[in-house]
Amino acid sequence: MHSDDSPSPSQTDVLICLDNQQAATRIGSVLSERGLSVTAIPSNGIQEWFEPNGCQVVVTHTAMIGEVRTRLKLPIVNLEAFIFDRPEHVTEGAARQFDGEAFIKRVFSVMGDTQKRALR
Repeated sequence: MHSDDSPSPSQTDVLICLDNQQAATRIGSVLSERGLSVTAIPSNGIQEWFEPNGCQVVVTHTAMIGEVRTRLKLPIVNLEAFIFDRPEHVTEGAARQFDGEAFIKRVFSVMGDTQKRALR
């Protein structure tokens, strides 16, 4: 996974645009394990970013969606849509849970839709 702040002209399937670099690294690792090339940049790096060759989707959070849409002409997957409150956290575990399986399915679904539109 490429994770520095500089734009990369190389092939990238998924651009992760998050300020929380720990979360970006974890998400990037999961996507990389599924064969995708990933580049992570902090939210403030979007201003200098040019769409990477072959990039099919941007993963970001709610507050960044408008800026990403203005800057890049790519579909967006909102990471926050896959984080859910866990009412049972009072007795065990964390208060919130990330639905990683649904997230991965959504990324691949958006990528498939992008490829279908490109063929038309």
